[in-house]
Amino acid sequence: MNKQHILGFFDDLVRTPVFLFLCAMFLCGAAAGGLTGLRAGEGDGAAVLSGLLAELPAHVVQSTLCALIWVLLPLVCAFLRPRELLLSAVAAARGFVLAMTVAVSVGEGNALIIGAAGVPAVLSVSALLAACSMVWQGGEATGRYSLRTCRMPYFLCITLVVLSALLRAAIAALCNV
Repeated sequence: MNKQHILGFFDDLVRTPVFLFLCAMFLCGAAAGGLTGLRAGEGDGAAVLSGLLAELPAHVVQSTLCALIWVLLPLVCAFLRPRELLLSAVAAARGFVLAMTVAVSVGEGNALIIGAAGVPAVLSVSALLAACSMVWQGGEATGRYSLRTCRMPYFLCITLVVLSALLRAAIAALCNV
């Protein structure tokens, strides 16, 4: 029996070496961020970052814009050189920030931040890695960047990130009540 996949474009995308490399870069950044977050002190910037998540329900628009910046960064990297290095840095930086936020909240014993940052990250991280992969492969195929072949999948990534930001705000609002 032949398997049918709903999102065939993404099925082909996740089977590429580029996607696997970007996942490895994300995990390297997450490992570094986790270790940094566990070592964060009281007045450290990492503690300030986790404190901002506690105030998230009042800042939904800023949170959504910040999430959009992460998924639009690959488009900026497409026009800079060396594109591949910058896309790898974006994936590693996202892993670092996410893991550091969760590690600081574990150190403080704050379950709100773990739920507000970790659960919606499943959507936003997968969208970011897919967007980075599309940009990387779009540049390899033509020698220059082109979004013509993957406009709709990239728009789907942007939509997933917005939904992730709204879910993060909803979880934070429910936990604060």
